[in-house]
Amino acid sequence: MKKYIYILGLSLFILIGCGSKKNLETLAPFSLGESYGQSWSIDKTTSVKGYELVVAVLSLENDKADLKNVYHKGKMAPITIELTDKGIMGIVEFGEAVESPEEFPFDLTDTQAVISYVHKEKVKYYRINGIQHNLPVSYSSLREKNSR
Repeated sequence: MKKYIYILGLSLFILIGCGSKKNLETLAPFSLGESYGQSWSIDKTTSVKGYELVVAVLSLENDKADLKNVYHKGKMAPITIELTDKGIMGIVEFGEAVESPEEFPFDLTDTQAVISYVHKEKVKYYRINGIQHNLPVSYSSLREKNSR
């Protein structure tokens, strides 16, 4: 009887351990271009500041992929898709209020991020490489930053 309990316990441990591992996809149903990260602040106040990651979206069919979150520099934040004068961009705001996952699930360098997306009702992960780090920028107001 003890042998069966041990085998059952070991099997559950293996299944739970494997279930929490996040596998990276090598191909994604969308195409991304250049990306950059940039710290920003507001001139008049030192308490309003953040870090944003901007990713050019070259192709994205919403029925094939729904972009959700980005993991970068030990934090996770939602991605929003915006049409700008430079084209379609995925913008991720990492502010001080952004919560880090309890245990960061990826081993990344400063020039890498992972984007989560839903494809065929399943959450998948794709690594972004080659993120450039631009010089910090300062805006005169939040309105100016948000209208860029």
